[in-house]
Amino acid sequence: MRAYTHVDAALLHGEIVPRAAPAVLRGVAAGWPAVQRARASPEAICAYLLACDSGQQVDALLLPPGEKGRLFYAPGMDGFNFARRRLPVAQVIEQLARYSQFADPPSVAVQSAPIDACLPRFGRENRLDGLLGGLDTAENIAARIWIGNAIVTPAHFDESDNIACVVAGRRRFTLFPPEQVGNLYIGPLDYAPTPTPISMVDFSAPDLARFPRFALALEAALVADLGPGDAIYIPPLWWHHVQSSAPLSILVNYWWKPRPQQGEVPRHTPMQAMTIAMDALRALPPAQRQAWAALFGHYVFDAGADPAAHIPAHRKGVLTKVRPP
Repeated sequence: MRAYTHVDAALLHGEIVPRAAPAVLRGVAAGWPAVQRARASPEAICAYLLACDSGQQVDALLLPPGEKGRLFYAPGMDGFNFARRRLPVAQVIEQLARYSQFADPPSVAVQSAPIDACLPRFGRENRLDGLLGGLDTAENIAARIWIGNAIVTPAHFDESDNIACVVAGRRRFTLFPPEQVGNLYIGPLDYAPTPTPISMVDFSAPDLARFPRFALALEAALVADLGPGDAIYIPPLWWHHVQSSAPLSILVNYWWKPRPQQGEVPRHTPMQAMTIAMDALRALPPAQRQAWAALFGHYVFDAGADPAAHIPAHRKGVLTKVRPP
């Protein structure tokens, strides 16, 4: 995986994002007050978070010690292996401080909490405006925070571009290109412990008898180990497995979607479009599915041609929305 230092907006927008591949951004958040406190001591960063806490409750996931921090399904896939609570950040920090004294502690995870609501001072003092301010996005980029101890988020994807900055602790990201989907043994599309589907493979002890193609996925894997101040850029639809191991781990991330080229916000997300297509096409005979694949390729996925170039403008109809880049 390519790593960059001294990243500025020109490098991010001109090279890193257009490559459409993951990239490590070393030291991009090293100047944050939160990172400096985290490097000083766990007590210093905890005191800072407590001082920033607005009292707004956030979603906290609680896992028993036997789960080893891995967010997953309950046995039989009848529910999930964690309990969900609404707690202020201060109470989460108190739990983490207490559990740090345990030899085999429960796991606690605050996932994707909006910083402007729960830690507004933190949001004002720790920003990436110099990098992200020039992006032409469909909506404002809002920072979110992830706080916990030893947590494993199974391989999943996001539909948005993503920059994730490590504030405290260390995180290992294991990433796979979108075409590895068939080798990752993805669980239900509409029922997962994360907002998007996850890999069913336990990366710490992969069962290759049950998931033999996972060995092929590992051949394509990219791995990045990040410490305080480091960040990673993850393009949309790249699968990423995230593991933190410290008694206190903090990450801040930013998701964004570029503004649609034709200036219109689509009525359906790509994920919704895929599920609609599955419903309409999967039951067809193989030859018909192959024929529809050719039509989808021509009208949706072929970026090198305009399928309506030969049609008068006033008769293009829905094809006015199908434009090459």
